[in-house]
Amino acid sequence: MRSLNRILLAAVLAFGASLAWAARVEDVVARVNSKPLLLSEYRKNVRSVMENYSRNLPQLVRDEEALKEIRAKVLDQMVDDELLAQEGEKLGFKIHQRELDKGVEEVQERNFRVDDLTGKRRSDSEAKAALAAELDKEGLSDEQFRERIRRQILVQKVVDEKVRPLVKDPDEKRIQQAFEKLKAVASGSTDVVKGMPEEIGQTYVAFGYRLRDMSSERVRVSHILVKIVSSGLSPTMVERNQALQRAGEIKKKIEGGADFGETAGKESDDIESARRGGDLGIILRGWMPPEFEKAAFSLQPGVVGEPVETKFGYHLLLVQEKKIKETLTLEKIKDDVAKFLSSVDSRTELQNYIKKLRSAATIEITRSESGQK
Repeated sequence: MRSLNRILLAAVLAFGASLAWAARVEDVVARVNSKPLLLSEYRKNVRSVMENYSRNLPQLVRDEEALKEIRAKVLDQMVDDELLAQEGEKLGFKIHQRELDKGVEEVQERNFRVDDLTGKRRSDSEAKAALAAELDKEGLSDEQFRERIRRQILVQKVVDEKVRPLVKDPDEKRIQQAFEKLKAVASGSTDVVKGMPEEIGQTYVAFGYRLRDMSSERVRVSHILVKIVSSGLSPTMVERNQALQRAGEIKKKIEGGADFGETAGKESDDIESARRGGDLGIILRGWMPPEFEKAAFSLQPGVVGEPVETKFGYHLLLVQEKKIKETLTLEKIKDDVAKFLSSVDSRTELQNYIKKLRSAATIEITRSESGQK
């Protein structure tokens, strides 16, 4: 589960509406040292955040108070990025053409190299065409898009020059203390984060849960789903047998030499995982339906099991990798804990730096966080 700030940052760096609009008062959500932030871009950023939460935390988008907080944080992030970009301009940082070209290439590679609908990898020309189509849909010219990339690089240069040098490597004592807190969180207790600033506490909890998942018994599994097609409210015995028979026929193909991933791409009724050759990634106990879980954790890697029935249909499972439960020790994750602490310190120093910029800036919010006057 990604943290709120990571999702917000991804949204702010996503494509936005054209800045070429005339910045009329009714189109402006805020002004930062007289520089307008457009309402259209703000709404685009909010929409990107909502799409992320709809996929990962759907219950959150139904909470009006949470929505207000998200909108406010999006606007705060836009103001912060503008302050950092303006500081970069003031400090005279230059963005060279090769840096800009590399930034554009990275966006193209990250967002358009793979076709979301088919899961297939695009050629260079196809990825470039997909990027151009997105820019056209957003009403963003190539020049305006490159200006966005330029300002993002500018922000990163300010962070690298002014914030990163303030972050020192954590000493042994602090690493040990952090490990004990993280180990407690991984064991199910969040009492250790009480008294911490909220955002830092959330970061400890998120990383602690990640460590728990990394050390728990787990399997990486792929599946081929055969849905039970029903003509009524619930499937008949005949309909269930038809689905089971189809699953059995697919299993015979694989036993006869057919590649599991290729077969999943052609045969699986789980469209999303089919694009990845049936790969569901790492699963832990308690994540999947009991029948599915029992089969997945009992199979040996490389073996395709018998069809397993769940409420979704019949599954053919292939375990790619199996890990036993491990004991968390500092020796195993010392480097990870050190990097975690450096990340926390970087965030704290960045917040302090932005506070200084805000205190010296003129910031006018012309609309509320809901986008209304």
